[in-house]
Amino acid sequence: MNHPSPRDVVNRQLEVYNAHDIEGYCALFAPEATISDLVTGQMICNGLDDIRDVYTMRFAENPGLRCTVHQRLEAPTHAIDKETVYGLPAGPLHIMAIYEVREGLIRSLKFIRWTD
Repeated sequence: MNHPSPRDVVNRQLEVYNAHDIEGYCALFAPEATISDLVTGQMICNGLDDIRDVYTMRFAENPGLRCTVHQRLEAPTHAIDKETVYGLPAGPLHIMAIYEVREGLIRSLKFIRWTD
């Protein structure tokens, strides 16, 4: 079976994130996917139910939320983005996001985050 590349999956993830499309967003993650902070090791989401809960609330609480990708690197099973998230109460958030993508689904997402 031919699956979309990590770049294609992460491009789609950016589109649905910026559209606040929670169903489209969740459809791109594996059921057992994790989201974590790479620096602290903190688990942000563990599984698709957590992802749905966290991002439903994030989209609802931040109607101006949007992400811009400045640069992307791609490997056979990963995409690494340099991003800025806008529309948060504390101001822009800069992120290095490491997406592990296998069989067309995001298996893990690890962040390094900082502000100006």
